[in-house]
Amino acid sequence: MSPTLRYWISSLLIGLLVLPIAISVLSIIAMIFLLEVGANQLGLIASVVTVVLVAVFSYARAGSPNRPSGWVHAWLPVLLPPAYFMLAWVIIFQTEGLVFGDSYKIAYFSHAPFLVLFFGIMMVAAAQVFPLVLVTYLVTAVVVFGIGSWRVSKAPLGRPALAILTTVVLVLTGACGGQLLVAKANADRLTTGTVVSQEVDLSQYLPFAPGNLLVTPETRPSLQLQENFPVLDGATAAYPIYAAMGQAIYQPPAGLGEDGLSDFAWRYLACNNTSGGYQRLINGEADIFFGAQPSQAQQAAAQQAGRTLSLTPIGREAFVIFVSQDNPVSNLSSDQVQAIYTRRLTNWAQVGGADEPILAFQRPQNSGSQTIMEAKVMKGVPMAAPLKEETATGMGDILSQVADYRNSRGAIGYSFRWYATVMNAKAGLKLLSIDGVAPSVENIRNGSYPFTVGVHAVTAGTTNSNVPKLIDWVRSAQGQALIEQVGYVGLT
Repeated sequence: MSPTLRYWISSLLIGLLVLPIAISVLSIIAMIFLLEVGANQLGLIASVVTVVLVAVFSYARAGSPNRPSGWVHAWLPVLLPPAYFMLAWVIIFQTEGLVFGDSYKIAYFSHAPFLVLFFGIMMVAAAQVFPLVLVTYLVTAVVVFGIGSWRVSKAPLGRPALAILTTVVLVLTGACGGQLLVAKANADRLTTGTVVSQEVDLSQYLPFAPGNLLVTPETRPSLQLQENFPVLDGATAAYPIYAAMGQAIYQPPAGLGEDGLSDFAWRYLACNNTSGGYQRLINGEADIFFGAQPSQAQQAAAQQAGRTLSLTPIGREAFVIFVSQDNPVSNLSSDQVQAIYTRRLTNWAQVGGADEPILAFQRPQNSGSQTIMEAKVMKGVPMAAPLKEETATGMGDILSQVADYRNSRGAIGYSFRWYATVMNAKAGLKLLSIDGVAPSVENIRNGSYPFTVGVHAVTAGTTNSNVPKLIDWVRSAQGQALIEQVGYVGLT
């Protein structure tokens, strides 16, 4: 094998495999030792590691005894790897609409040697670190190899070679930097609004508390329990239903006092939201969960725990899509909602609105609204990965983000009708019609609203003998009347 060929093969292997793996591993090791490292720290660590490793490699290549004399054969093997990684990222990032999450889905293959670094980036939500590393890799390779070559040969590059190298570096770095600025601007727009509250104050609905907001049945329930109380839990939006049921049906022991009644309520009528409620049900800590259907992950967790989730419909509700009231769009088709959340539609002008980017907020996995969004609206079509700023932790959070985002009509989100309009109503929101049908009580009742969903009582093998009685009662005429009183829609 000729010295030139050895130089090419070794340079390409080191540049395409060894350096990326070393940068990734050493950056993550340093991050682990610093413990509470965040996005900014990881960016600094990864940049320093990249500069040091690439500088050592580039300087060594410049002085290699196998280094060809011609500048093309000397420079190309060293610059091709960083140029490839940079160009591939620019193309992917542009193709995926300047969305870091979606870009990484493809970059896992095109930039596989950086896989370890990707995991660290995801852990601390430091998406902009990766293009920063690529820019550092390319610039350091050019500068240090150029310095090393000059020291070895004592001859500067010719003008054509210098012009070509400068153009390549400026174009790739400028393209990557420009994309980062656009992505950062979009992310910053999502964080300038004022979040009023992330969740509703559930103490207002605490059973047996004086002056709570729970409805009282018009007639005394036929079912009255004085012992063996089923433990209830559920979604935040369903709490006013089962809390009102418990207040009307459960008969706490006499003489508990206000503090004792509060402890009784939180013991038997708790609300740990959808994720926590399902976990308690699967763990055997709750007898009935009230709310939306379980996610696939929750079904799998129940199966792994040896439990079978049994769903009993107790009412109906609308799953709603909402925007700012200043948004001129009042209706979307089901297909358009899917296209927005797969990022096939990215501007409101594409659906008859203003020329403004669509900021599509999502909820975390295994939340009730995210489960319904994936099952009822997306119907199995994968949603585009959101930016960190596009993930709303609580149902109240997503309402606030869409309603209160300052100087923009571009936000869109989803929740349940009663929660969004009564339990945690926000000024500045507008519920959209879907396929020309508004999410009204009448349209929920007649089934014409496309995103009508069921409210369920879910069990997982409880042995409490009062559980069937409680479920039968909520499905009875009295129970359905209570459902309607709360503001949901009954089964008939």
